[in-house]
Amino acid sequence: MAGAQAGKNIAAELKQDLHTHGIGIHVVFTDPENLESQVLSLAPGRDLIVVAGGDGTISAVARILSTLESPPPFAVIPLGTGNDLARSLGWWKVWHHGGLDYFWSGVSAGKIEAMDLWSCGEDLAFLGYAGFGLDARIVGSVSRLRRKVFGKNLGRRWNQLLYMSVGLKHILSVRLRGGSSEIDASFSGEKGSTRKLKLKNHTALILSNIKHYAGGGSLSSLSSWSDGQFEAYVIPTVEAYLNLLFRGRIAFFREHEATFQACSVEIVGKRELPLQIDGEWAGDCKANNIVKVQLIRTLPVLVPPQDFSVREPADRRWSASRILKKDTAPALPDPATTSLHKLVRWIGGR
Repeated sequence: MAGAQAGKNIAAELKQDLHTHGIGIHVVFTDPENLESQVLSLAPGRDLIVVAGGDGTISAVARILSTLESPPPFAVIPLGTGNDLARSLGWWKVWHHGGLDYFWSGVSAGKIEAMDLWSCGEDLAFLGYAGFGLDARIVGSVSRLRRKVFGKNLGRRWNQLLYMSVGLKHILSVRLRGGSSEIDASFSGEKGSTRKLKLKNHTALILSNIKHYAGGGSLSSLSSWSDGQFEAYVIPTVEAYLNLLFRGRIAFFREHEATFQACSVEIVGKRELPLQIDGEWAGDCKANNIVKVQLIRTLPVLVPPQDFSVREPADRRWSASRILKKDTAPALPDPATTSLHKLVRWIGGR
């Protein structure tokens, strides 16, 4: 499980909780170097994969599931720093309302929907968002500090403090000394429409498939993770980036409107362009290389009802009714809907 001690506590609670209900469970603490083999050995033939971790763990598991012809749906327990995927899918609210009891009720009451998975260059993909420029520099610096200085995951609160301090340093650096990005981007929309942008001295370009960013900031409410389009947010200045971060956290800031929507884009940085994928450092894109973002496929994801507000204990939800509700969307594989004895496999990140 992700989250160090928090993950261990949840694993212990899971085993006791499910033993009470007579349900089998297999908890796996992921090893980044062997994640692909772990996921591919667990996923085939399962009705549901539960990913307990942050955005990076969820995204990595989803990319591996996408290699399967008929991947099982996945649900999320949010144990990361930002948890933007969990917030956008609805699992963050469920988890913070009532932990495992509410989570199991959400599984029972939820339904399977399609979620777009986007390529970002030849070898990368994202579920939530990709960032070019300032936000990627911040993510890269935090990643290097955690690896070289601390040598471990610090836990959610310490990670948040680290992001705040490193972010402030980079924001002041850009404000005082410059260091903005220069990007040429060619966007393709519905019905073959195109739009070309030359971004000079811009702070960042963010492409998002979801409604939340940077640990709870609010993006456009028009965003849909299953419409075959992403939202592009052109961030010209440091002040505009701070505005983006504050929306959703401070009441009087309205949601951030997308610059526009697109179905694909080709991006060229005039110099090395830092990139983050779902909150994880993805490296520098070489100068003048083309990075193409386009839809790879849809993946099945289990989401709780939007108006989810369950008060009864989870054991009242263990009925003879089918646990997973099928969605009729033709883009989805057709997962089995059998009993919970073969339903759950847990994947957590360290």
